[in-house]
Amino acid sequence: MQALVADDSRIFRVLVKELLEEKGITVHEAADGKQALDTALALRPQLLILDALMPVLSGFEVLARLREKLPEYQPKVFLVTAVYKSYRWQSEAKTVYQVDEYLEKPVEPATLLAALQRHFPAAGF
Repeated sequence: MQALVADDSRIFRVLVKELLEEKGITVHEAADGKQALDTALALRPQLLILDALMPVLSGFEVLARLREKLPEYQPKVFLVTAVYKSYRWQSEAKTVYQVDEYLEKPVEPATLLAALQRHFPAAGF
């Protein structure tokens, strides 16, 4: 399984990458929304972990452009945020952008692993 971790925080990317790699997931990184979009288009990982607020393109914009360019590509999407912390944002992310998980920073490892288990039960997280 492949995942893309896109966040402008290098520390966040490294922590999530280490956690996912321990579970046998191949992880690609992106430091901004353009890198995230380009990587997702090229590699089509099964899981996207996108920061809602990144330089160049937000996580929301990355999703909108992915849906335009590759409507058949339906990865699991975990959106993480330190800014958009309200039910309204969570509801919009899930209904408008088809986000599977809406996680507020700081994201605890147990929270991320539980989300992985919900969406990839056969993987045995």
